Amino acid sequence: MSKKQALTEFHRGSILAAAERLFAEKGTERTTMDDIAREAEYSKATLYVYFQSKEEIISAILLSGVVLLKRKLHEAMESHQDWFQAYDAVCRVIIRFYDENPTAYDAATGVIPLAQGTEELEKGQADLIRVTGEIDEEMAAFLVRGMEEGVVRTKLPPMEAVLLFWSALSGIVHTAEFRADRLRRTLNLSREEYLTHGTRLLLDALVKTGQ
Repeated sequence: MSKKQALTEFHRGSILAAAERLFAEKGTERTTMDDIAREAEYSKATLYVYFQSKEEIISAILLSGVVLLKRKLHEAMESHQDWFQAYDAVCRVIIRFYDENPTAYDAATGVIPLAQGTEELEKGQADLIRVTGEIDEEMAAFLVRGMEEGVVRTKLPPMEAVLLFWSALSGIVHTAEFRADRLRRTLNLSREEYLTHGTRLLLDALVKTGQ
């Protein structure tokens, strides 16, 4: 990386860090480019050198989060030889990622529609789609690994199973988040207990009877 590229990455990183602080504090809708420039201690003109819109900043933050998710999932799959232990680790990574990066999680699972706009924004969105596709491919390979070990249902198409898994787990995660009071009141379950039961239910749908 050249000195110029390193300096560009430094400034982009400073702006993204400032934007993330403001988004956490005020939300994306209430945060303006003026706010981000002040928080990052840049002029507005300088801010626009690196990002042409708030949407570009959001896209860059989401991409960074999804890249992190990909790395964490890879580590979870590779750190356990036992497939069931690896499955548990994968679920823990996904749930923790949601807790720490809910917006990036929703982008990765398709809940947030991708915006259209400038060429740079569309490139960021294309990168986001590419990385989420790579995550799906690695998850599918993980299921194939389970098939080869004789624990996952061999007739289940891997990529279809991955998409069904994301859909089901996302519903479980969102229910645990937004209906936690009802879970405690009606089922006497904590959020953590409900999530554990949910991931066990998904596991039962994936593995062979008697595992």
